[in-house]
Amino acid sequence: MPPQSVTAAPQIAALFAPGAVAYQTRDTISAEALLPEERQFLLKAVPKRIHEFAAGRACARAALSTLGYAEAALLMSAERVPLWPHGATGSITHTDTFCAAVVAPTRQIRALGLDAEPTQSVKPDLWRRICTAQELALLQGQDAQTALAAATLIFSAKEAFYKCQHTLTREWLGFADISVTIGADDFTIQATRSLQITAHSPGPWRGWYRREAGLVITGVCIV
Repeated sequence: MPPQSVTAAPQIAALFAPGAVAYQTRDTISAEALLPEERQFLLKAVPKRIHEFAAGRACARAALSTLGYAEAALLMSAERVPLWPHGATGSITHTDTFCAAVVAPTRQIRALGLDAEPTQSVKPDLWRRICTAQELALLQGQDAQTALAAATLIFSAKEAFYKCQHTLTREWLGFADISVTIGADDFTIQATRSLQITAHSPGPWRGWYRREAGLVITGVCIV
């Protein structure tokens, strides 16, 4: 059984295509929630990392249980990404005070990317590292608070897309490899160079976002 503080998050699942299931927590989850096979990845970890890892596994296990997967260890690959059980895919995200996981059957959704960031956390000194020229021009044309919120959303959208496409390609991307266009509650991702993901899904790619309790949460999926 997952800790009581791990609860269903239908508002996060709604960022994805039908079939996605999400769970979240804002509590500190101890290593006691981990299975023995999972603890091997934390032998030299600091307490913060242990709590993040435990929270992610607790949320993921709760979500997987709704898809019919028995209590099983969620191991980690050499690339330090979760090894989802056969027939399932998923994504985990965490901040200092929040953690969530989303999963889905691969027969409905081939890949998922979930990210959460504290609102207005991406400061101007980072913008040139994460933004294309077009994105930077957008931010520089806005007032300070609006620009901070938009920069954080751009960063989060890219992170969600990176996770999603990596599931299918194992390709690592840079921030300049894609460009984000923001809508009212969605965003569009366009490639700025040739990407391996186009062999699976031609793009451009659409994602969705929501703002809640000091966070911006983004989701991208490929069906």
